[in-house]
Amino acid sequence: MIAWLVFALGFCLLAWLAWRLLLWVLGPFLRWYGRPRLRRQYVLDAHWSWTLALADPMAFARIQGGFADARMPLLSEPLQQSLRPALLHLLGMRSDMADDQVRKVLPGQLREGWFRMGLDALRPDDVPRDAMALACARVAFATRTAALLGWLDEATQWQILHHNAQRAADCFQGWQDFGTACARGRRQWVAHSRADSLGVAFTEDDVAQWVANRDHPWHWLPWPLPPPSLKKP
Repeated sequence: MIAWLVFALGFCLLAWLAWRLLLWVLGPFLRWYGRPRLRRQYVLDAHWSWTLALADPMAFARIQGGFADARMPLLSEPLQQSLRPALLHLLGMRSDMADDQVRKVLPGQLREGWFRMGLDALRPDDVPRDAMALACARVAFATRTAALLGWLDEATQWQILHHNAQRAADCFQGWQDFGTACARGRRQWVAHSRADSLGVAFTEDDVAQWVANRDHPWHWLPWPLPPPSLKKP
């Protein structure tokens, strides 16, 4: 009887130790896999999410409560006020322009010259391909944010976002390639005292982590640009 009791206790102890060892080994993975999704969701279809994801580092740093998680999310008044002067500067417009003036001028200005944004004043030592990656990110961010501020009609917004994304798909081989060039492009942009108040610094190592992260749009969104839907989002 005592022998059976000792055997049972020993078996239970071994089972408990095995369970604790399993939790110790699998615990970090389970916590990682079951953690809350911290990044905002991209809810549009793959094509239109793709056009916005080009600006993800900037958008996640500056507009965490919106950008791609709704068709046209509403930005809070304080956020609008903080974005307004820097966005006008990025668009090459006067900081004292009223919203009505911006709405009259901006659609035509973007349709005619979106592809020159950030590329018409390159320095001799700038790497053109890196500059192109940053330009694609900034066009996506500026176009979308201008629409969220009510300066740009939706049709013009999606048209420019689509063409900008096509340009990125033609110039880069994937999210890793694009993101790495964009990180270098921002470094060379600010190296000569050029302003990037709406941007955010990130490194090639950050890009590699994002591309490997299942929750990041640079991981789960396809490259190249997926075919557009038959209708706007």
